[in-house]
Amino acid sequence: MGFRQDPEFAPLINMFPGPVSEVVAPQRPAKAPVLRLDAQGREIDEHGNVINMPKLTNLSTLKVNINKQKKEAFQIIRPDLDSNVESNPHFDPNMGINKTKLLRPKRPGFQFVEEGKMSKIAEMQRIKSQFGEAQAKELKVKQAQLAKAKAEADINPNLITVAARVSKEKKKEEIPDIEWWDKQIILSGSYDVSEEKLNMDKITIYIEHPRPIEPPAEPAPPPPQPLKLTKKEQKKLRTQRRLAKERDRQEMIRQGLLEPPKAKVKMSNLMKVLGTEATQDPTRLEMEIRSAAAEREQAHVDRNIARKLTPAERREKKERKLFEDQSTLETLVSVYKIRDLSHPQTRFKVDVNAQENRLTGCVVISDGISVVVVEGGRKPIKRYSKLMLQRIDWAAAVGSEDDADEKPDEPTNSCVLVWQGSVAKSSFNKFLVHQCRSEAAARKLFADAGVPHYWDLAVNFSEELL
Repeated sequence: MGFRQDPEFAPLINMFPGPVSEVVAPQRPAKAPVLRLDAQGREIDEHGNVINMPKLTNLSTLKVNINKQKKEAFQIIRPDLDSNVESNPHFDPNMGINKTKLLRPKRPGFQFVEEGKMSKIAEMQRIKSQFGEAQAKELKVKQAQLAKAKAEADINPNLITVAARVSKEKKKEEIPDIEWWDKQIILSGSYDVSEEKLNMDKITIYIEHPRPIEPPAEPAPPPPQPLKLTKKEQKKLRTQRRLAKERDRQEMIRQGLLEPPKAKVKMSNLMKVLGTEATQDPTRLEMEIRSAAAEREQAHVDRNIARKLTPAERREKKERKLFEDQSTLETLVSVYKIRDLSHPQTRFKVDVNAQENRLTGCVVISDGISVVVVEGGRKPIKRYSKLMLQRIDWAAAVGSEDDADEKPDEPTNSCVLVWQGSVAKSSFNKFLVHQCRSEAAARKLFADAGVPHYWDLAVNFSEELL
């Protein structure tokens, strides 16, 4: 009903004679629903009746939860053997039944291993550990190519049809009346003979031993050549070998084949290793620990003494380091030309250093020129070359200071390497110093040793190089 018909609003209508639109009265807000629960926690209405709410199922949307619910819903129901026995009146308990065999899954069929498969795998593992992955792959490719080149394909034992096998019987060899090695002795051709029918000329006191002959066969292929490893690869291989050895030792200890090592107890880790045992008799444990430590230290000293070289071995090692292997056939020769070798100190250095380095040769001193020839190994020749060309100050090594003052125009004293090379054998037996009055006498010394060209090389050497 509109407010125009309401008598309470008549004065207002008279005050506003125009058309008035209807106004809808505002409604009161609805009450919030009330949650009512009984003593068991079930939802009830205002009259006390239990409200049955539909149970929501499969609210999860994650794939993991959905799969889990499906897995829980799908369960394999195994036969209940006990209940079946009780419910079945025809079951005979004397027959016996093995529940484990009934519930055990079915085993796969028996498969044969191809012939040579395990040996090939072991060979590949050995080559891989010894020469590396690349060499093993290369060998595997070669084996595959050789297998493909064969006329007959490898037979898989799993594909052999089950049937009666045809076996070829080997024909038996007939036994001869007399063996071939007895035919020359027995003339009758049978073993039933007397001494009169034997060829006594063939029977002697000598025993013939036939020469062993190798059976005809193809030569074995050459073994694979080892790869040249770098320092880093050698270190890695040595580490792997050491770790494998340690693993084998631990495995033998685990199997009881080796006695496990004793715990390395020290005063610093006493409580950590022994625990409560350390507090029972500390004095005895301390004495045992100190004696064990002293024993380990003594064993360490003994090992060092055992490894220590004897004086003769040290001398041999030093000589080997200084003079190399004496069995080498190579002999190096160096020829030096010196202007002035009259200074006694310089002459002493040249002579003594050659003898200490076990060099052979000679020093020939004549008027205006001196020639030094040394023969020996590579290392001694290298050390002597440093002495002649670097260590000696030849400019200061002159006969006397007065001679240097009298002849100021002469060139500075020096030493130069004229020639160096290798020869088949030495020409001198030892190192000697010769003082010659003329060049002819000096050349004769070299000619007597069979090497006059050494002197000619030194004399004809260009003076501009000095």
